[in-house]
Amino acid sequence: MKLSGMLAAVSVISCGLCTVVLAPDAAGATFLGMIAPLVVGLATIQLVERTVRGDIQTLTARMTGAFIVKMAFYAVYVLVVVRVLAVDPVPFAVSFAVYFVALQNIEALYFRTLFARLGREPARVS
Repeated sequence: MKLSGMLAAVSVISCGLCTVVLAPDAAGATFLGMIAPLVVGLATIQLVERTVRGDIQTLTARMTGAFIVKMAFYAVYVLVVVRVLAVDPVPFAVSFAVYFVALQNIEALYFRTLFARLGREPARVS
């Protein structure tokens, strides 16, 4: 199974299980906290894979642009979910933080593996 499919399946299943076990009343907030980091993470993986297959020289510029777009998207998304949809902010924030951090770490490990496979592992920062 491809990484994207595995990430989506594990995220949805873990969100559902955690909601059922820990906070059945917060299913909507928990799901909304999970879905944005998942979608953004999957889009980032697709962007990097396409860039690596095409012109790897443009990777830094594309990732910089993607970072700016992601930060703007996250700000708008959180405002809409908390203010407009009036979702309970505590389960939303916990879910968002957990999935954001977990998916960022998985992306970083995947990119490290991808670049190592290409023989272009980025230099380590000391």
